Amino acid sequence: MNNTHWFEKYLTRLLVDMHIPDWSPEMLKDFSADTYAEMMEKAHVDIAEVYAGSCLGLCYWPTKVGFQHKQLNGRDLLGEIIQACKKRNIPVQIYLNVWSRAAYEAHPEWRIVLENGKGTVDVGPSRFGLCCYNTGFRQYFLDLLDELNAGYETPGFWIDMIGNYCPCYCPACQERFRKETGYDAIPRKIDWNDPVWNAYEACHARWLNEFAEQIYAVVKRRTPERTVTLQSASLRLGRRSGIGKGFLQSTDYLAGDFVGDRIEQSYVCKLFSSFSKFRPMEFMTPRCENLTHHTTTRTYENLLMRSYAAIANQASFTQIDAIDPRGTLDSRFYDMAGKINDTYGKYRKFIRGSTIPCGDIGIFYNTDSMINPERCPRGPMDDETPADKAYDKRQIRIVDILQKNHLLFRFVHGCDAAAWKDLSLIILSSSYCLSDAECAALKEYVRNGGKVYASGETSLYDVSTGIQKDFRLADLFGVHYAGEKTEPLTYIAPTDENAIPGTVRDYPLTIEGRQVKITADPDTTVVGTLALPVSGIFEVWKFGSAISNPPMIFTDAPALVSHRYGKGEVVYCAGVPEEIDIDFHRKTMGALWKKLAGGTTVVTTNAPACVECTLFRQEAANRYIFSCLNLPVELPALPVYDLEFALKLPLNTAVRAVKLGADEKTCEFTITDGVLHFRLDKLDEFALFAIETV
Repeated sequence: MNNTHWFEKYLTRLLVDMHIPDWSPEMLKDFSADTYAEMMEKAHVDIAEVYAGSCLGLCYWPTKVGFQHKQLNGRDLLGEIIQACKKRNIPVQIYLNVWSRAAYEAHPEWRIVLENGKGTVDVGPSRFGLCCYNTGFRQYFLDLLDELNAGYETPGFWIDMIGNYCPCYCPACQERFRKETGYDAIPRKIDWNDPVWNAYEACHARWLNEFAEQIYAVVKRRTPERTVTLQSASLRLGRRSGIGKGFLQSTDYLAGDFVGDRIEQSYVCKLFSSFSKFRPMEFMTPRCENLTHHTTTRTYENLLMRSYAAIANQASFTQIDAIDPRGTLDSRFYDMAGKINDTYGKYRKFIRGSTIPCGDIGIFYNTDSMINPERCPRGPMDDETPADKAYDKRQIRIVDILQKNHLLFRFVHGCDAAAWKDLSLIILSSSYCLSDAECAALKEYVRNGGKVYASGETSLYDVSTGIQKDFRLADLFGVHYAGEKTEPLTYIAPTDENAIPGTVRDYPLTIEGRQVKITADPDTTVVGTLALPVSGIFEVWKFGSAISNPPMIFTDAPALVSHRYGKGEVVYCAGVPEEIDIDFHRKTMGALWKKLAGGTTVVTTNAPACVECTLFRQEAANRYIFSCLNLPVELPALPVYDLEFALKLPLNTAVRAVKLGADEKTCEFTITDGVLHFRLDKLDEFALFAIETV
């Protein structure tokens, strides 16, 4: 590849979903490639992301391998779009979906078989026919992709819906599982303490990563200069996603479509950037509040703020529309999309693939830890509860806390302690399963002076065998697992008035879930102890209060501890207070983390909590990029006045100039004791500062 990839230059993109069936002659009858290209031109996109095949498995080119949309009657819709866009100097990235209702119907032997013996269309009912890549479908899809790659010009391919997100019990999977593990059959219950279930999850990950590698190889074998992008939104599903090293190396950058709020967008952009092989990652969002609202367009302010958030996080920005069944598009949206892309475009010069995030805190992310041992065993088809996605929700809560406290953060993973040396603190929020290599790296980080906050059952589980007799990081935490957990709803009482910000012993910190019972080593300082209500939450006779469960039993059992390890320090909490979505808990945890991190943060500001700050280093350009995004819960954003910023840059950094906005207006600044000071008179929605260094 060249030093600069196409996706570093083509930053504003638009994808038109075309999941249109072919049962009626009404479908796509009014489609015009010229009109399609005209809409792309209206939207001022750098590149159009164009469907070659939808989740129905219907192809928009005259394929000899696959199933062409019947209403096209041999017409090359894809080729027409590419040519129409080419006339307008708009390049095209080709989209292809792995899901295929057409293949599902034509080849019953390829179908994913669910726990109840049925296919995916028979459950729900569902409109999506999923085929298993351990059947002949694998080669079918690879051949389809190769045919597409041979026939059309494109800088890259965008592959959607790769991955089986439910266990498949088809004969091919059962046979492969038996052959690779020696176990008789794929288990019918999800149980993270069952070695057989864990063996299946390991197989599932291995099979998915193998398929991803084959997709990548098919494209690169014929056209090594072309990129491959795999839909990566399932990374947030954790271990169930199956995403591993092979998958991550088979997508040239991470991309996914998301509909959440500003906190989720910040979370996704930072998470994907940390895992992406190349950057910038691609943040995608639909013009509607979700993909089911075909005609309900978001407001201009809503989409504009999402584009600003992408800029603030050094991400490309893709808007998603959906074509009407007859093949028409609403031109009003494309006029609006053009205005948004024009605004984004003013800042494209500040976005670089080589950009390095600056931060105070690292959030440790481990997909093996994204499990719910509490709700096991359960059937694969049992309805998911919010608790099943608790790990993902905890990450969002942590992001929210850090944002509101203007603590800069990034996600960290793997076992390279040297890559974390710039961080003051790493957060391990109930990270159940940590490998020996990850544990060794975390110990090295703390031994050399780093700080760690860990909570709940961090390192208490093994990825193959489930719960262990003790924490893998017991010597780092200075505590040991006592073999059981409390009932739900407990408290942590501080040992002195300053131990837990905002609490006193008689009115301790509420923990909504269970706490791990622990014992502390002699060199461990107990910061908080376990307090309990007089009864369990389901007791209906002998309770402390009819409505709440107030603390009445105060014990000496450790619940929050501090432990020195080498030159560093660890604070371990037996509960998981950071997952509680209450202002008091957010403020308490923010104060605790800020104190543990050393008190002096990269950014100090008087900006309100709704203003998120980000800072990136661009070494080749000799500058830092500092952004502040004013994004309240409700839009439009109200202006914020008289903001002051103090940035603690690396030692001996010489600042030459501070420039504001796309037009790079020169700002006054001072440096005191190595800290850069500057101000902003008024912040409307977004402000970006380029801090030029010598």
